[in-house]
Amino acid sequence: MADSDGRAGLVCLVKRGGLLVMLAGLLSGFTGCATPSSCCPHTAIRDQLDCRVGQDVQCVPPCQFVLPSDANLDDGVTEDEAVAISLSNNSAFQSTVAQLGMSHGDRVQAGLLTNPNMSMFIPVGVKQWEWTLYLPLEAFVLRPHRLEIAESDYQRIANQLVQNGLTLVRDVRVAHADLILAERQLALGRESQELRRGISDVTQKQFDSGDISELETMTAEVDSLNAGAALALLEQDVEVARARLGLLMGIPAESPPIFAVECVVYPDLLPEPGSLVDEGLRCRPDVQAANWAVKAACQREELSRWLFLRFDAGMDANGKGSRGFELGPAFRFDIPLFNRNEGGRIRAGAEVVQAMHARDAVHDQIVQEIRTAAAQYAQASNSLAILRNEIIPALEKSREIAEKGYTDGGTDYLLVLQTTGQYIDAKSRLLTQEAALQRSWAELERSVGHSLRDRFASHVLAGQADAMIEPDDVPVNDNAE
Repeated sequence: MADSDGRAGLVCLVKRGGLLVMLAGLLSGFTGCATPSSCCPHTAIRDQLDCRVGQDVQCVPPCQFVLPSDANLDDGVTEDEAVAISLSNNSAFQSTVAQLGMSHGDRVQAGLLTNPNMSMFIPVGVKQWEWTLYLPLEAFVLRPHRLEIAESDYQRIANQLVQNGLTLVRDVRVAHADLILAERQLALGRESQELRRGISDVTQKQFDSGDISELETMTAEVDSLNAGAALALLEQDVEVARARLGLLMGIPAESPPIFAVECVVYPDLLPEPGSLVDEGLRCRPDVQAANWAVKAACQREELSRWLFLRFDAGMDANGKGSRGFELGPAFRFDIPLFNRNEGGRIRAGAEVVQAMHARDAVHDQIVQEIRTAAAQYAQASNSLAILRNEIIPALEKSREIAEKGYTDGGTDYLLVLQTTGQYIDAKSRLLTQEAALQRSWAELERSVGHSLRDRFASHVLAGQADAMIEPDDVPVNDNAE
């Protein structure tokens, strides 16, 4: 009879234990599974880059190349086409975009609860069947704080990735300007070689007729050979610039060579640097990333005050007590006598200070970048105007007069060589200043954080930035400009 009662108690114990495990699992399902919904990693930055630079970011699988529908490489690559292709096919940028998916995984993981713990003693010999089930209660209390930290980190990474995209756009535009410069320098080198070759032919004819000495003929021939050697170097510069632009655009190695086409008109006047600085401090995504970093650090500091807590609710049961089967509640907790996470709290406080200093450094860097880029653009624009309107026309006129006089026999060859060299050097400086204007404009737009061609309105960006909201309750440095 006793054995029959023991078996009945054992069956009841197993059933009740299984029921408790099911209830604990159901409770975890209602709480631990209430996590943020999954989203495409590109969604949070696609609208931002589209609004800031007017180009879309496509989801391109690894080892594939996707050409945007409005891009055509056969008729040359414009600046906008190069930017659109690079945002979708640059492997380095796409690898950093994957960090957003990792951060989303951390956000999901932060919402999960700690699994219940169950210990069970098997009845062997005189040992009775006994089990204990523990459910960590501090996980329910700390879960909202962990979710807030994960959300702040997600927003920080998303904003920083937008800034990385703006940096890629700047690099592509600079590389595009370098390729245009190299191609035009090559064309100028060919023009220079043709000019010097023509002068060499005229010199040879004059030598044959006995009008000049052999030394003057050799000088003209050496000058023509030097132009040919310089032309070979310019051809290499084109290949180097083409390779760099192709790398940034993610062009496959087996693709035909690309060549750059310029179709962008830059303004002569810019807004005041002060207004550009204010706009950059308001619109730059790395400013928002720094704010989110400060907020996450503050949230971690708050969480560090409670990380030493451990409180488990339990259920204990055994198969054979003074009254047969026994089942009752239990609690397990740590007594915070020796460890209250003092070191973690000190570290968290230092991380807040570090994040605030890093935000100040971003602020100072933005001010310096905008002022420098604006000064470089103004300098390049002024130099370009002087070259176009004054120097080049005067040198063209003097070169034509010298060549005509030399052909007629009334001008020394040294004067022809001097005016030709001045004209070629001025044309080369003109091309260099045009490229400098493109580079400084690309740097200025990146420094401000958006395109300046259509006088960007910040409220438009705010309307497109639903996924990148401004963090609230972030400590502000009152000493910042």
